[in-house]
Amino acid sequence: MKGISIYQPPGKPAQAAFFIEGLEPKLREKLLRQIIPLPRMPPSVLREPHYKHFTLERYRALYEVREKSGIVVRIIFTILPGGEVLLLHGFVKKQSRDTMRALEQSLRILAEFRAHPELAVEYTIKEEEPQ
Repeated sequence: MKGISIYQPPGKPAQAAFFIEGLEPKLREKLLRQIIPLPRMPPSVLREPHYKHFTLERYRALYEVREKSGIVVRIIFTILPGGEVLLLHGFVKKQSRDTMRALEQSLRILAEFRAHPELAVEYTIKEEEPQ
């Protein structure tokens, strides 16, 4: 079944989910509006400016969701063979090398996922507490 998953290492929070939940509510909402439809979108429509598919051989399996609202935010993800989206790493982009660091971290998370696919869990969006 197509959906959105995150890799949940034992005893640690999932980095991408932790990052998204820590964002300012307005920015988080904008980002989630781009993430939620991902499993229903064919990879051919994931184009800039909102999405990017990395073309270097080492990173070819990776994509990023791009959002900007005062700060530049990125979420790196991959599309699994069944069409499921796996969120790997979220970060605030301040310098161009931030993307390279995040790509390397994403590859490490993806390798861990491939070794332990049972640690992938469905990503659920935490609702805002009413004020």
